[in-house]
Amino acid sequence: MDNFYVAPGSPTDGSDYLCKASALEGKVRAAAIRSTNLVKRAFAIHGTSPVATAAFGRFLTGTLLIADTLKSDGDSLTANIRSDGPLQGMTAVADNRGNVRGYCLSPIVPTGYLRPGKLDVGAAVGKGKLTIVKDFGLKEPYVGSVELVSGEIAEDFTYYLAASEQTPSIVSLGVSIDAEGVTHAGGFMIQLMPGADEETIEYLEKRVSGGFPEVSYLLGEGMSPEQILDMFLGDENICYLSGQKVQYECNCSRDRMERNLLTLGTKDLFDLSQDANGIDLECHFCDKKYHFSCDEVKALLAGASKKA
Repeated sequence: MDNFYVAPGSPTDGSDYLCKASALEGKVRAAAIRSTNLVKRAFAIHGTSPVATAAFGRFLTGTLLIADTLKSDGDSLTANIRSDGPLQGMTAVADNRGNVRGYCLSPIVPTGYLRPGKLDVGAAVGKGKLTIVKDFGLKEPYVGSVELVSGEIAEDFTYYLAASEQTPSIVSLGVSIDAEGVTHAGGFMIQLMPGADEETIEYLEKRVSGGFPEVSYLLGEGMSPEQILDMFLGDENICYLSGQKVQYECNCSRDRMERNLLTLGTKDLFDLSQDANGIDLECHFCDKKYHFSCDEVKALLAGASKKA
């Protein structure tokens, strides 16, 4: 790959990554992502049906793009869709290190098509709400919520950014699937900076309405996130700022599961401690299972009782 098309920090080994750029005389900030491997992993974990895989893959990718604004370790962004379509909803959690995890409420749904080869994601999602929670470690997190405009995910993130964060944006997301599973996934986000003029706005509107190819197709043609931004923005002076690997990564652990049990309270813990076989907990995000024996639950109960 031409070194011009490699942002500082971007991997060149085929890994998933997100790159950031500035263009059009600093009037636009942009980010693009290749998320093929992480969407494949999400599919392997959750066993989603084709249209659910497309929706969930777009959702995970879009969440990482939105989480690009997180600055500090410990910051997190949680995106939730709750809707009336067969998918019912999805949750994704991302941090500032390029990690994302999530789950679908109904991972297996009927497969519908808008046209041959084009999955009907909007019908699977249906009508509902998109809620974004940004936790910066302060007393209260930032919460924004909007009605879904199409259920196609990219348009819904675009509307959220404009309505809830007052940031005019373009979001494009894509997941390609064949008989073997996920082949390509990715997306990009273009945002106007304060002070962007009408000429810049009109230029971007023309780019959007000009039949720009789907991002999953471009990835399939071998283009990198940097090259996709270059192609869309058409700015010979585009400045690539940084690149960062992204991955599907769950942070669950036995300690976290213990803390979850303790939040139940002593009464519920006592009821659970009566099962001689112990209890099994399963992580929604990665399907990992944790077994707690009867004695272990009783020990947790004893500790909780002392603190009460």
